[in-house]
Amino acid sequence: MRVAIVHYDISMRTGAQRLVLALGSVMTGLGHETAYFTTRYDSSKSFPEFGSQKIFVSPGRQTSFGRFKALNAFFGSRKMVEYGVQRFKPDFFIFSSNYYLPMHFKPSLIYCHYPEKLLIRRSDWIRRALHYPVDVEECKGFRSASGVISNSSFTKNAIKELYGVNSLVAFPGVDLEKFSRGIENDDHFVLTVNRIVPNKNLELAINSIGVLKSQGTKVSLIIVGTKQPGFEWYLDKLIHGIRDKNLDKEIQVRADLPDKELIPLYQGCSIFLYTPEMEHFGYGPVEAMASGRPVIASPGGGPSETVVHGETGFIVPPDPKKWAKKIGELLNDDERRHKMGILARERVEAKFSIDNFARVVEESLNRARGLN
Repeated sequence: MRVAIVHYDISMRTGAQRLVLALGSVMTGLGHETAYFTTRYDSSKSFPEFGSQKIFVSPGRQTSFGRFKALNAFFGSRKMVEYGVQRFKPDFFIFSSNYYLPMHFKPSLIYCHYPEKLLIRRSDWIRRALHYPVDVEECKGFRSASGVISNSSFTKNAIKELYGVNSLVAFPGVDLEKFSRGIENDDHFVLTVNRIVPNKNLELAINSIGVLKSQGTKVSLIIVGTKQPGFEWYLDKLIHGIRDKNLDKEIQVRADLPDKELIPLYQGCSIFLYTPEMEHFGYGPVEAMASGRPVIASPGGGPSETVVHGETGFIVPPDPKKWAKKIGELLNDDERRHKMGILARERVEAKFSIDNFARVVEESLNRARGLN
């Protein structure tokens, strides 16, 4: 078949874009011709693997007066797909975003990172009201799709509760060769990797290092993150906060690193920190575990499914004192830290490989095509 993978923005190096690449790899491996439909692609900011792919870009307005990103995506998304259809003529669609479109483009699968409706804060009544037409169409989209895949059981339950639609869980897979287990000895620093946006709660990691410093524990933190347009102010806020807390020597912030610089940090760190609460999946913990590193994560969502508390890391309430305590315990116990790293790698090999991901995606595709 000719398969179109739809993702509104592939101009960042985040988990969502890594997942989109994996979907394309699976489709190609199954013998299908694959193309990506998007409105944003910048080769200097995207994963380099996109450079060898077939991509159809239909530029659209991203915001109005710096706001209303979701509404602009909603109104421009059909044009984006129609532009690609005219040039590629797909037989099948996979929507990794714009979940309201399957009612217009069939047959199709949804790979859901999280329902868009639930991304709007309940307290933000104005935004919720403006988003209402998107919510209505998103419901229709989920119910029109030939099949739905979720990135975690947490997301699966959200879709079922919200729209009454069942889905298969395909945990995003990790390239086990690329993210290989690190050397036995680490470099005695902690690492966190995420988008640099407010809901990732990077202050938790910063404040935990502050607690450790006040206790006389010497440890450094490297924050690696992707800058997201519109949130440059948050990166500035973090940097100023680090200076105000006199943590300049302990904490580095390194933005938009390519994999060739990121992977050695995974392999060299002692502990990986994952700060968001109720994250839908979270690629960072799995990449860290593939690299043989224990993870400390906030509770709920995907990390509670990927990290085994007490075995491959710890699930800890988002309190800097509690995080500092666990960081200190692991830094002072080389044997336990390394044993956790071994178990972490084994868990990723068993449950979060590309092969496991491909198997579930293939099963979902065959169901959608009526082959099962």
